[in-house]
Amino acid sequence: MHTSVEWLALHGLSASQVQGVICDCFTDNLEIPPPSHSLFHSRVAVADQDHSMSALKFQCECYRDIVVPAFVVAFANKSEIEHLLSKNVEHQSLSSRGVVPHTVDKGRGDPPTILMNWNGRVEDLMCLAHETTHALQILLSNHETMPPVGRETCAFIGELLLLDHVKEHLPDLYPALVDVWYGENDFYLGSCVDALEDSLNHPDISYHYYQNYPLARLAAMQMYCSGQKDWLFSFLSSGRDAMVYLPIDALAKSAVDIRNSFPPLLQPDAAWPAVDAYRSLGVMALLDIGYGQNEFRANIGDYYLELLKHLENCTAFIALDNERKPVGYATWMRSDVDNNVTITRQTALLGQRFNMRWALKQYISTSKGVKASYTRNASKEMLIW
Repeated sequence: MHTSVEWLALHGLSASQVQGVICDCFTDNLEIPPPSHSLFHSRVAVADQDHSMSALKFQCECYRDIVVPAFVVAFANKSEIEHLLSKNVEHQSLSSRGVVPHTVDKGRGDPPTILMNWNGRVEDLMCLAHETTHALQILLSNHETMPPVGRETCAFIGELLLLDHVKEHLPDLYPALVDVWYGENDFYLGSCVDALEDSLNHPDISYHYYQNYPLARLAAMQMYCSGQKDWLFSFLSSGRDAMVYLPIDALAKSAVDIRNSFPPLLQPDAAWPAVDAYRSLGVMALLDIGYGQNEFRANIGDYYLELLKHLENCTAFIALDNERKPVGYATWMRSDVDNNVTITRQTALLGQRFNMRWALKQYISTSKGVKASYTRNASKEMLIW
C-alpha cells in the first residue's frame, strides 16, 4: 500500500466519506466516552498518586490483575476470553531503542507477541491494554488480516474497556489514566488528522500509518457509546470484514458542512497600525477557538502577550483565501545561527492545513529569505502505540 488511493480502496471508503468523518472532530456532535478529569477537577493528590502507582510495578501483575479482568467482563463467553489472554499471548521487551510498541502475529499455531518496554507508568498500562486488544483480535479472527483502520478501532475500544474497569476497581488511578487518554487525543485527533487531510488533498503523498488513527479513534468512541457491547466478540473476530462494523456513514452524515464564516479581512491601514494589530489578534483567537487543538487551554494573559509579541516581531502570518477571508495562521521563531525558522503554532480551517502551510512557506521564503521547518509534520516520526 503506497498511496491514499490504495488506502481508500483497501477500506472500501471514498474521500468524501473520510472528509465527512474528519468534520466530526470540529463539531459538537462527537460523543466522548470518559469525562475529562484534568479539565474539570483538580488532579489526584500526590499521596493518592503514589498509592495508585504502586500497583503498576510489574507488567505481568498489571496484565493479570487489571487488563485481563477489564477485557473478560465485556464478553459473554468470559471463560474463553480469559483462557485466550492468559495462556495464548506472549510478552517481550523491545530489543532496540526507537522501536515503538507493537504486537506481532507469527501465524496460526503460534501465540501473538506483545513487544513493549515497561516502566511502571500510567502510559504503560494504557499501552498494554491497546496491544492486548491487538493480540485478542488476532486470536479471535484466527490470524486473518484486518484492515488497519479496523485493527486500530479494536485497540482503541480496548483502552475504553480499561478505563471503565479502572474507574470501578482502581478509582485512585482513574483520573491519571483519563488524563493520558485525553493527552493521546491531542495526537490522534491533531497531528494524525493533518496526515489524513494531506493525503486526501494530495493523493500523490505516500501512505503513512498515522492516517488510520483519526477514523479509528472516532469510530471507537461512537461504537463504545452505543450501549450494549454484544457486537464486541463479532467485531474482533471479523478479520477482513471489520469495516462493516464501523459507523463511518453515520459519522460522515452527522458532520456539518464547515464553511468559512469569517468576513473578509480589511486591507492594512498604515495610519492605524494598532487597529490592524488588534484585528489580527481577534482573527487568530477566533481560529484557535474554532479549530485549534490545545491553544484554547492556555492562560488568556499568556496567550495574548505571546501573540502580540509575534505581531510586534513580524513572526506571525495569517493566510487568506481569494476573498481575503482568513483560513489559518502560524507563528514562528527565528534562528540567528542557520537562518532558519521553526513553526511554533499553526491553526487552520478544516481542509486548509496543507494550503495554509504552502502559503506560509511561500511567504517566508520570498519575504524573509529563510527556510521553514514544521514542528507538526505528517512525515515526522513520533512515539505511537
